[in-house]
Amino acid sequence: MQEPQDPATRQIVGHVLRTHPEGQSLLGEAGHRRALAEQSAAVVSHAFDVMQAARLGYEELRHRLDPRYDRTLHFGVTLALLAAIFAALVVLDAIEFAGVLTGWMTAAAVAAAAAWAGWAWLAALAMREKKHGLLTAIAAGAAVVGGLLAGLHSEGVAAGRTVAWHRFGVGVVLVVLIFALVAVAAVLIARTEPASLVPARRRWQRSRDDHAAAVRVQHSDAEADVIAGQGWRGLVQAQANASADGGERTRIPES
Repeated sequence: MQEPQDPATRQIVGHVLRTHPEGQSLLGEAGHRRALAEQSAAVVSHAFDVMQAARLGYEELRHRLDPRYDRTLHFGVTLALLAAIFAALVVLDAIEFAGVLTGWMTAAAVAAAAAWAGWAWLAALAMREKKHGLLTAIAAGAAVVGGLLAGLHSEGVAAGRTVAWHRFGVGVVLVVLIFALVAVAAVLIARTEPASLVPARRRWQRSRDDHAAAVRVQHSDAEADVIAGQGWRGLVQAQANASADGGERTRIPES
């Protein structure tokens, strides 16, 4: 609280502090609330600077890694979708290997799914860098491997006295489904945001939440400061009015 400049006001304040039972308590509370308000205002200013630095850092990193905002898919969402695609690839590969690799079917299916995932990643890089020749080579290689898988499936079931051409058609359908999943995975990978953007965005969001919390505390402290100041000034004003004795009443200035 600011010390009053008027001698009469200082005299009244001193009298209140010496004689009134609530005087020192109200003055101490007003000073305490004023200090908290100033402290919370400084915290808000610092939190704002941190938030702005985190936001600019995130935006500059995005401008550098994705200047045209082509990679807009959220990294976490893409991971979940790719995990589902990988599980579907494992199932389809297991069906392709049924009757051929009975003892190692699960391990072979997982390995094949991992290979298809790697193929999708290479295709995504080729699409992102616009290397059409590499993309064509990847598609041709995938077609050859798919034909071998379809033939392997028909051979495995033919040993069990089943119509070979019908089972080959089933194998082709399975390969087409695998190709569709690989194509979807490649598009997802190509459109997914860079992984380094994730921690940068989290820092920005965390600093934004910290700033919002600091603003709420500042508003609460500012309100408490006003209430405590009004209580102290009201007590002094009441004492000044009581001691005026018919003269001009002393007005307590805002502190």
